[in-house]
Amino acid sequence: MATIIDKIDAATAPFVGQGDLIIFDSDFANSKTYENATLADFKNPKSLGQIVQDSTSWEGEDVSTDQILDEQGNLITAKVTAGTLSFSFDIASTSANMMTKFMKAASVSPGSPAYLESGATAVGFGVDLPVFTAPILVADQEKKRAWVYPKAKITSNLAYSDGLYRIHAVVLAEQVDTASLKTGILLEGELKYASA
Repeated sequence: MATIIDKIDAATAPFVGQGDLIIFDSDFANSKTYENATLADFKNPKSLGQIVQDSTSWEGEDVSTDQILDEQGNLITAKVTAGTLSFSFDIASTSANMMTKFMKAASVSPGSPAYLESGATAVGFGVDLPVFTAPILVADQEKKRAWVYPKAKITSNLAYSDGLYRIHAVVLAEQVDTASLKTGILLEGELKYASA
C-alpha cells in the first residue's frame, strides 16, 4: 500500500501580534518549588499595561551547530547547542509601582523642600541590581493564545526615545523540566480579566 501524505494541521494556527504582557509573583503560593508547581500556582497576574509600539524584540539565540570534519573536510558529525528563549520590550509607565517592580526602587523621604508642594512622594533606584525571576506570559492580539515562560530572568534599565522615558526590560527563559512545566509553554485558551 502506498504511503499517503497528510497534513499536520488542517489550517495554519499563527501567533499574531502582542495583545498583552502578564507578570506573576516571583514566589508561588504555599512556597511550592518548580518541581511541584503547575500553571495554577502562578499567583497575582498583572498586566504590564501599555508597551511602546514596536519595542518588543526577539532576543533569543538560534540553535547552533559545530561541525566536526575529517581530514578531507567531510562531515563526521555535528555538535548541536540549544538556542535561548529571550525577548525585550519597553514599558511606557514609569509609575512608582512599575519602578519598584522592575527597577528595584524603594520609597525614600523627599523631605520638605521649598520647591515641592506638601504630600509629594519619592522612590529611589540605582542601588540594587534590577533583576528578578518570575513567570511571564505573552498573549497574542486576540488574547486566546499565549507563550508562557515559567522561570524568566528579567533585567531592566531606563531608556529614552521619541521624547518618552520608558523601562526597558529583557526576559530570558531559564530551564524548567517537570511533569507540568517546561522552559517554554504554548497556552491555548482565552485570558480572563477583572471587570472594569
